[in-house]
Amino acid sequence: MTQLPNFDSLKWLAENEPDELEELQRKLCNEAIEHCPEANKKQLISMQHHLEQQLSRCSNPYHRCYLAMSIMNEKFLALNTIINNPIEFRQNSAEILDLNAKKL
Repeated sequence: MTQLPNFDSLKWLAENEPDELEELQRKLCNEAIEHCPEANKKQLISMQHHLEQQLSRCSNPYHRCYLAMSIMNEKFLALNTIINNPIEFRQNSAEILDLNAKKL
């Protein structure tokens, strides 16, 4: 696995080579996902893609940090609900609509 640089190196990358820092982040995320059980990989890849899409809209590093924290907080709250109220979680269901069905 790729070794995470020290704080000063990361700070320098953020200030001088933000594209290189972003590539390092993507590489470390991909490596972490590769070391996860197969059952979780698709969900983690989806979460990573969603996070990257949201972060691409940010205008500055503080906005990126706040948005990342907000997204992760939402995930932790959902996980908390699943762990503490599994019956309530299982009762949530969605109606599946057939898009090919003709309306009368």
